[in-house]
Amino acid sequence: MIKTDVIIIGGGATGCGIARDLALRGIPHCLIEKGDFAAGATGACHGLLHSGGRYAVSDPVAAKECFDENMILRRIGEKCVERTGGLFVRLPGDSKLFRERFLRSCDDIGIPTDILSSTKALELVPSLNPDIEEAIRVPDCSIDPFRLCLLNMKTSQMKGGLSFIRHRVTEIVQSHGRCIGVKATDAATGEVKEIHGNILVNASGAWADLVARLAGCEVPLTLSKGSLVITNHRLTDMVINRLRPSSDGDIIVPNEAVCLAGTTSLAVDDPDALSTQSAEVDTIIGEAGRMIPHFNQARIIRAFSGVRPLLKSQKLDSREISRGFQIIDHQNGLYSIVGGKLTTFRLMAEKMVDAIMNAFNLKRDCETADQPLDGQEELSGYPLSKRLADMKNILCECELVSRGSVEKIIQETGTRHVGDISHRTRLGMGPCQGGFCTFRALGVMHDMEILTARQSVQSLREFLQRRFRGIRYALWGDQLREEQLVEYIYLGILAMEKTRERH
Repeated sequence: MIKTDVIIIGGGATGCGIARDLALRGIPHCLIEKGDFAAGATGACHGLLHSGGRYAVSDPVAAKECFDENMILRRIGEKCVERTGGLFVRLPGDSKLFRERFLRSCDDIGIPTDILSSTKALELVPSLNPDIEEAIRVPDCSIDPFRLCLLNMKTSQMKGGLSFIRHRVTEIVQSHGRCIGVKATDAATGEVKEIHGNILVNASGAWADLVARLAGCEVPLTLSKGSLVITNHRLTDMVINRLRPSSDGDIIVPNEAVCLAGTTSLAVDDPDALSTQSAEVDTIIGEAGRMIPHFNQARIIRAFSGVRPLLKSQKLDSREISRGFQIIDHQNGLYSIVGGKLTTFRLMAEKMVDAIMNAFNLKRDCETADQPLDGQEELSGYPLSKRLADMKNILCECELVSRGSVEKIIQETGTRHVGDISHRTRLGMGPCQGGFCTFRALGVMHDMEILTARQSVQSLREFLQRRFRGIRYALWGDQLREEQLVEYIYLGILAMEKTRERH
């Protein structure tokens, strides 16, 4: 049995932020995540570090939180934040009344704005629709959510914090009406770990109610599915927003060598039963194409969906639900933290750890807003210039990931999953979507005796099935031709179907 002070359930941005804050305040802790870090909403977002502009009219409190945290993350997370800047563009027919409300709301909150003529906006972003009437510049940024989580966990690990990824919490252990620990099952081995702590924090996002019910509690959530698409290259170097009330397909975010566009908003009941609909993809491409016309001809390499865990509301349109967050004290040693945004994860963590410190009757101020994130220089694979410096023995041509980088991640994590390597190096995130590099990475695992030949083949088959679920909505043009080539390689040359029969 493992003993610690605080157990965190959930390895998204909020859970990882809580781990970092606890580490800096000297509180022993253990984080448990059923997948890899950023496996839920954190890793399924568009990577926008909000200026607050999107919520300035509809949710000024959340907008102010976003702006303040944006400024903090620029300072402490310089290596995972790209200061792109953002434009809210007004197209013909878009409401001038909303424009006035937007400017007034930003001014009230303190979000700096700069009104640009269409000519000036087109000088900044030549790919914009030449018919735009004007644009308003705001301090939006792009952020890498996977790297953000890993950098937060770096501090936790340096200070002695424990973490177990790919461990599912199956039971919350109780004694005399209090939650005193958890039982977590290792997905790879089936081993059950029992971990005891004085306080449990439920930071599991869309799964928060399911986790709370293990302790006989409830978390009131509204689950909202958002879908996005990814292009194979950057169509803009600035974040582009539509200057109108929030709707489908009104954000385009540059991230590394690609662009992400979205999102949609559809109510769902089960966070584990998601599917992207073709109509969503068509809507996103069409709306994004109104802001950047070339989007209509761009090569889409993937579509995916995530679930926003919003505070319970009676509002029918989930876009109208506040993006604020709430900490729930279940009065039995379990706390749940729900709502919020990726942009406000650090603030959410600070308030959660403040509550923990009060429960322990300890006093130590939060330092996460002042201390730079640890490990920004050495984390593998970033930025692109770093990858260009190591061009020997490349496994992933799309993202320039070397064998040395892959071996380093395997040695550090002991992972048996290609996805874990992808999150840390971007292997397989390019146009071929892992079609030409996944079997190479699995070959490295086999060479390092992490996987047997049989396990490698099974992992490859599972990866290809997951991969197809994301690219099936982008199969036209060059993407379709490349997928046909990949299919021929695996079924024709590598004989995957015959391998299935032998096993």
